[in-house]
Amino acid sequence: MSTAASIETNAPEKAIHRIKAQSDEERSQIIIDVFVKYFGDGIKANPAAFRGRFRKMAATPFNFYRGSALLFYQDLKVDQDQWINANPAAGNIFIHGDLHAENFGTYLDNHGILNFDVNDFDEGYCGPFTWDVKRLLASLNLVAHSKGFSDAEIEEILRTCAQAYVKQVEAFCEHPEQEFSLTLKTTSGKIKKILNETRVKSHVEHLNTMTVIEDYDRRFIRSKMIKDVDENLRAQITQAFDDYVRTIPEYKKKGSKTWESYTYNIKDVVARSSPGIGSAGKVSYSILVEGPTETLENDIVLYMKPAQKSAISYVIHNPELEQYFQHDGLRTVLCSYAMQSVTPQWLGYTTLGTIPCLVDEVTAHSEDLDWDDINDLNDILEVVTYLGRATAKIHCVADSDCVNTPGDVSCLPFSIIPTHTEKTIRDAVGSGEEEFVNEMVEFGMLYGKLVRRDHQLFFEAFRNKHIPGL
Repeated sequence: MSTAASIETNAPEKAIHRIKAQSDEERSQIIIDVFVKYFGDGIKANPAAFRGRFRKMAATPFNFYRGSALLFYQDLKVDQDQWINANPAAGNIFIHGDLHAENFGTYLDNHGILNFDVNDFDEGYCGPFTWDVKRLLASLNLVAHSKGFSDAEIEEILRTCAQAYVKQVEAFCEHPEQEFSLTLKTTSGKIKKILNETRVKSHVEHLNTMTVIEDYDRRFIRSKMIKDVDENLRAQITQAFDDYVRTIPEYKKKGSKTWESYTYNIKDVVARSSPGIGSAGKVSYSILVEGPTETLENDIVLYMKPAQKSAISYVIHNPELEQYFQHDGLRTVLCSYAMQSVTPQWLGYTTLGTIPCLVDEVTAHSEDLDWDDINDLNDILEVVTYLGRATAKIHCVADSDCVNTPGDVSCLPFSIIPTHTEKTIRDAVGSGEEEFVNEMVEFGMLYGKLVRRDHQLFFEAFRNKHIPGL
């Protein structure tokens, strides 16, 4: 790693072996201590919300894993990764930060093309490329185990994903000029199916699930979770919206009928309580804006949500990066621009009062990967091949948008990040591709087992009221 960046370390051994050696009592206390340290203020401010969050995390090992990225990185901060030691630059690339099996899905890019890609860049940061691979493989272990696959089958699934990752990195090195995206033209099987199912969805039908037409205009549906905002808050949201619009690059507006005809007319605003595992106690805002015509079928719904601090930022210290990542909405947008082939048209950021926020469209064409009907081993092997390739893409392909990044992002000195990340990763792996795959698979197998233990320990701590404040 560069001299400007460092990972907290306090032990020389592999993280995975250190965790295995901990007794149940020791590990349970570590879990409680991490949650109290990083969630303590939130628990004090809204214990009911965190009881809801922890109840969801207690339901399954995968839910626990999704909600405990902080614990994952506290574990990895003592990891002595030979692949990063081989090429320290590979410890300082854009990484997703929460790359698990459900953070993939479809989106409509600003060229009107449906993509299957990694999504949800809330935890995005710069760090070791291996951390994304490890987090993904451990999550695939949890998914496959929950479906009743044997250890040998789970290992095959993880190996297939890791091999696809390495192969795609090599392809980027051999053909750096070749464009890469997973679309209807370049996918098959379950991934093509999800793209086709997204393709037939209707924007109007999607609008009708969120809005009603009254007095010949649209307004949001109100409910227990969706409520009005007062005049002062609406004025703040309107100002934040105006600031957000300026963060969208001009090239996305030029030539777009939507933007050329857009009047920035806000029709309605509501506050929405988030039901997500990682969003306990947070309120986001839905903004209904007039589309490019007076007809009601092309109105647009945007969300404005508080941007969270990346879990990785607690264990990686890079003063130069921290200077540019002070605004977590900006950080999230930058990570999206860096890691997506082409970004959504409405992606941007703003500040609501003193709260950094992320803004994007709520669209019918954004669909998360659903594992419920992916149960055949061959189908899973095909799907994880695409996941491995998509992971390599986010590490290796700097979006063309990076040269036109929004707002303050244009001043980020990209000298912080390696110029050719695909070569950086290849140099780190070197001739040890098989060893790299074996080590990633071993981590995924062992950490998946440890997460199942952690989940049970957390469940007992939660139900027996051992977590302070709850």
